Amino acid sequence: MRSKDETKDTKDMKTSSIILSASLAILSSTAKAQAYSTVLYRSGSTPMAVPVNQMDSITLQETSTVKEEYFAAQKDTVYVAPLVQSHWKGKRIGFLGDSITQNGEYVTAYADLTGCTAMNYGISATHIAKLNSSSTNAFEARVNKMSKILDMVVVFGGTNDFGHKATAPFGEFSDGTRAGRYSFYAGLHRLFSALVERFPGKPIVVMTPIHHGVEIDEPEYILNSDGSITEGTNSTTGKTFKEYVNAIKEVAAYYSLPVLDAYSYSGLSPMLEVGNANRVYFKDGLHLNQDGGKRLARWMYPQLEQIYEEYYK
Repeated sequence: MRSKDETKDTKDMKTSSIILSASLAILSSTAKAQAYSTVLYRSGSTPMAVPVNQMDSITLQETSTVKEEYFAAQKDTVYVAPLVQSHWKGKRIGFLGDSITQNGEYVTAYADLTGCTAMNYGISATHIAKLNSSSTNAFEARVNKMSKILDMVVVFGGTNDFGHKATAPFGEFSDGTRAGRYSFYAGLHRLFSALVERFPGKPIVVMTPIHHGVEIDEPEYILNSDGSITEGTNSTTGKTFKEYVNAIKEVAAYYSLPVLDAYSYSGLSPMLEVGNANRVYFKDGLHLNQDGGKRLARWMYPQLEQIYEEYYK
């Protein structure tokens, strides 16, 4: 005969099993109903979000204590809270960029993650700033070709302004939008002011360029044989890539535009993959592969959710 404690333990186990099964059933049905629902978690100290249908496994935690927000968690722990649908589902987002955007890895991954309608305005080898009046493919010259019915614009460029030898002078912040002034600073001013004018009241999000390796005219860094690192400069302007990134942040701040600092915080650096036959996030020393696109999209996700709430709620 079982003791009262044994009977109670068995009952509790059965109850827990029923609750677990019910939770899994709810999770399964909800995931099917909301194709773009996500599980929120932290990987190390980085907040991430992954569609349920892309998870290899899901670990149920005590759902009564889980909030619909990011919070401290053990590395790789997955918390199943009420499944969260992206604010950007069904919204139109324009991505203005160069080849990293045109190739589509992060654009497609972000659209898959959120359910947004992504409009790709990336053109390979293009610069933010015009070299001269004939530069029709520079970012600043393409604003008027973008749809006016976008709900958000993400600008992601600057790599080629630094990385190509044929580039505009660096200039200075005071260049402003002055007509006939062809510099990197002037191009930034004209680009951001044109976007604000074309999309009044809509978020214009500036994402700083990610690090790049040696597959471009001007490398960001040079790894020396003795293990030391030399910071590269553009042979035309004499400026480092970091100075280009800082200029982007400076001009974005002038127009009070939100900045996603992918350069500093995305975890993407091709120099860490130099000499590695099994590349993790890059096709080469410059362009993202599919996993790199997913990484960048997941990093963007929580920040762009917050931006939606700031502009639309």
